[in-house]
Amino acid sequence: MHTARIAQHLNVQSMKHGTGFRALGIRADSAALDPYLMVDHYWMSQPIFGAHPHAGFSAVTYMFDDAETGFHNRDSRGDSSLIRAGDLHWTAAGAGVVHDEVPVELGKTAHGLQLFVNLAAAKKHMAPAAIHVERERMPVVRQAGGANVKVAFGAYDDGVQRHDAVVELPTQASLLDVRMGPGQSFAYPIRPGSTAFLLVIKGTIRIDGQDLHEAKSVGIDRAGGELRITAATDAQLALFLGQPLNEPVVRQGPFAMTTQADIARAVADFQAGRMGRL
Repeated sequence: MHTARIAQHLNVQSMKHGTGFRALGIRADSAALDPYLMVDHYWMSQPIFGAHPHAGFSAVTYMFDDAETGFHNRDSRGDSSLIRAGDLHWTAAGAGVVHDEVPVELGKTAHGLQLFVNLAAAKKHMAPAAIHVERERMPVVRQAGGANVKVAFGAYDDGVQRHDAVVELPTQASLLDVRMGPGQSFAYPIRPGSTAFLLVIKGTIRIDGQDLHEAKSVGIDRAGGELRITAATDAQLALFLGQPLNEPVVRQGPFAMTTQADIARAVADFQAGRMGRL
């Protein structure tokens, strides 16, 4: 199999809200990330955003293992979940839901990823659903090159081993949490036509002849091939995989639809209380 190549360097923006929240956010056009809309690598120690609505996509929280505290997630459809270090919480907002997430222990840092994952047009009006996966149920793979790979959601399939996450998701996407020591390597086949991009969480890695440091992100060419990465230091990266939806994306605030008319309907539903309240 030929080697997968870097297609582009993705813009990573630094954001801060007071002293209780900071993040590094991947921002790119929807075609580059499809089916993802947004990725934030965040640190949060205080309630920041309050109750807010979502519609037309999934709001996903993956808490890293080193988080000092977790999140308490609540939504207007009755979900109340504790997102511990290492856990995943997937809110498929569908037709609309109001939720909030606050650190369990104020002053301690919740550290993880917040992802917005698009829903296909046919699923944008589905009833909202909350999916929770505890860290103990996530598959972990040790590669021959030394990389330790945690399947946060979706599937791991390197042609030799296949491990599926324990729940079915409304969008075909996968997140691999990859950790390596100095000199160790990670290899993974990228299917032609699929979306693949990565974010360096910590350390320095080498890919396609380039050194990438913490907070750097690259998209992988859609031609696919075997992704080959080596670590120069203790390193962690998040690899995002997905099948593009190839549908129009119209966004307004916390809503993502395929038409402006659907955006207007979502706004009206929220204002009328039809998404529920917290």
